[in-house]
Amino acid sequence: MTLPAHAAVVLPGAGQFPNPPATIDPFSGDRGTLLAYSETTGTALTFATKFRSAVYRNSTGHLDFYYQVERTGGGTASSNPIQSFTAANYGNFIVDAQRDGTDFDGAGGFLAANNPGTFTSTANRSFDGNVMGVNFGANNLVGTENSTTYIFRTNAFAFTSGTFGVIDGSALQGPTFAPTVPEPATWAMMIGGFALAGLATRRSRRPRRALA
Repeated sequence: MTLPAHAAVVLPGAGQFPNPPATIDPFSGDRGTLLAYSETTGTALTFATKFRSAVYRNSTGHLDFYYQVERTGGGTASSNPIQSFTAANYGNFIVDAQRDGTDFDGAGGFLAANNPGTFTSTANRSFDGNVMGVNFGANNLVGTENSTTYIFRTNAFAFTSGTFGVIDGSALQGPTFAPTVPEPATWAMMIGGFALAGLATRRSRRPRRALA
């Protein structure tokens, strides 16, 4: 796994969280292939929101998890800024937290950033190592703002269901994607694929003799 020189790398394991939290750097690298996308709409006591999630497989074969929060209005009781979001089930995976404000999926996908203050955002991990979080920093989401897209580049090869949380004075939870360890059959297929790719590369590098 190749990481940018100044990436906000959040190490795995209990207690391995940045102190202070790591500043999130601009996205660097390829997007790869889209594997899954979801969008959840909900209303809490102090805000209404849409939470977008996606999983991409990049050129290294590892998985990137994309998350974005859109504040769509006030809640059932009052209206407060959204301060942060979390994504669970990251276990002992390495996470390189990055941000990307572009509308890379077009209509129906992630929105272009509408909250410049997210550039002060930071990433952290819960003490038990399972939950990743992003704090929006100096400018929380107010009105109908949407956050930039946050990318958790991991060393995982497979994904499963996970949970997200959008947090202010109240909280909203829902389903999203999270990294997981591949099943044995999947590992066997991946190893076989790598072996075939290596064999093809070796054959292509063999010297060839010209026929007289």
